[in-house]
Amino acid sequence: MNEIIQKVTAFIVRERNGVKELLVFKHPTAGVQIPAGTVEEGEDLETAVKRETYEETGLQSVEIENYLGCFENELESNQRIIAETTLVYIEPNLNAIPYKRKLPKGLTVDYLSTQTDFTHISYIEYEYDKFHKPICIDANITGWVPNENLSAQKKRHFFLMSTQEETADAWELKSDLGHIFKPYWTPLSPKPEIIPPQDKWLDFVYEKI
Repeated sequence: MNEIIQKVTAFIVRERNGVKELLVFKHPTAGVQIPAGTVEEGEDLETAVKRETYEETGLQSVEIENYLGCFENELESNQRIIAETTLVYIEPNLNAIPYKRKLPKGLTVDYLSTQTDFTHISYIEYEYDKFHKPICIDANITGWVPNENLSAQKKRHFFLMSTQEETADAWELKSDLGHIFKPYWTPLSPKPEIIPPQDKWLDFVYEKI
């Protein structure tokens, strides 16, 4: 449980008619977000942030302009992060009945307690409205995860990026899970409304972008 899970975040900025704009996307259930994700095994940070940009916006031609810093550990003391995609068991042993749904690597969960080989966790997945407020629960899972599939450290890296691709002001693309993502450009001033905790990311880098 000592592995540090690396995360990347892409602040893609352009200027149009003297106005700086940030590229965000609307997830069909999770609200307005900044392109971000988990570094895969064998990837460097630069490759990972470009891959996440492509997967969540469709942009194939992006350049890294600057490294904006990082959060050394984004987790609170009552949180853990899934280090390897895992089953969740109703009791702390591998012979117990697991939930049908696995929790993927990179997902942040609530920490409840620890036994010798297992950790008791809880995960709630919300659906958000257009005002970035949770309106219902899509998933509510509480159970036991093997300790080796969890980490207490999540390091998040921030990159300023640009693109030479000509895009519309808004468009749609299908994600690998079948969701329809809706990327769009939004003015940097006033600060756009982003789902928590991503709003803290924007505060952290705002003066740098």
